[in-house]
Order: sequence, then structure tokens, then C-alpha cells
Amino acid sequence: MDALWTAVIAAGSAVVASATTGWFTTVAARTQARLNREMQVAQLRHTQVEHRYQQRREAYAEYAKAAGILHSRIGDMVAVAGDPDAFSLLLDEARADRAVLLSTMHIAFLEGPQAVGVAVRELYEAVNGFWSAARRLNDAVHDAVPAHVAEHRALTDQRRTAARASRDAFMEAARQALTPSPDTPA
Repeated sequence: MDALWTAVIAAGSAVVASATTGWFTTVAARTQARLNREMQVAQLRHTQVEHRYQQRREAYAEYAKAAGILHSRIGDMVAVAGDPDAFSLLLDEARADRAVLLSTMHIAFLEGPQAVGVAVRELYEAVNGFWSAARRLNDAVHDAVPAHVAEHRALTDQRRTAARASRDAFMEAARQALTPSPDTPA
């Protein structure tokens, strides 16, 4: 009978050990699966945040570049105001640059946030004001009234300065939007 009890106890111990091992294996597998899922979710979030950052950065850079090109082209227009051929050529080029600026403006505006959207709109309006002032200056030079020329040249200089200030304000708003806040999870 002792051999029978020994066999029963050994068999019971084997069953308990097997059940215990199975339970620990199941718990370990569940834990590993949960950790793998959490790691994949974290990697996906990081990839999404990085993609969003790059998308915004590219939109802001393209807009700033387009604004700078048009600003420079308008400056060239101011330099040749009164020369109908040169002004006309630069005006045609500036129209193409203005279309690019408008296109990139919409993308930069959509990227947000609101502070950047406001700066985008203000920069466009400032460059557009510089554009209009340059055209009026050219018209005034053609009219050959010295008082009007001086008045329009002063207005053009004011618009140029305002466009530069708006560009700087846009760049600062873009930098702030691209700089992660301490509250943003890494």
C-alpha cells in the first residue's frame, strides 16, 4: 500500500507541478503579448508624431521660402519702377511667384495651430500690401509727379518693412509650433 500511495502522491505532484508550470507560462505569455502590443502602439504613436512634425516643418518652410522669393521679386520691381519693359517682365515673374505663395499659404494655414494660421494670413497680407505698393509706385513714376513719387516710395518702404516684420512673426510662430512643449509626451 505504501507503493500505491507513493505512486498517487508522485502522480498528484506531477499534475500540480504541470498545472503550476502551465499557469506561470500562460501569465508570462499574456504579459509578453501585452508588452509587445504596448511597444508597438508606442512606436506607432512616435512615427505618427514624427511624420506630423516633418509635414508641418515642410509646409512652413515652403511657405517661408515662397514669401521670401516673392518679397525679393517685389523688391526688384521697386528697383526698376518706371522702366516699363523691366517692370513688366518682373511683374509677370512676380505673378507666378504670387500663385506659389497662395498655394503654399493654404497648406501652411491648414497645418495650424491657430497662432501659425494667424501669422500665415498676416504674412500673406503684408507681402500682398508690398506688391500693391510697388505697382502704385510704378504708376506714380509714370505719372511723373514728384510729390506722388516720393509719397508712394515712402509707402512702399513702409510695406516692405511690414512684410519683413510679418515674416519674422511667422517664423517665430512656426518655431513655437514645432518646438514640443514640456506637456507633450515624448
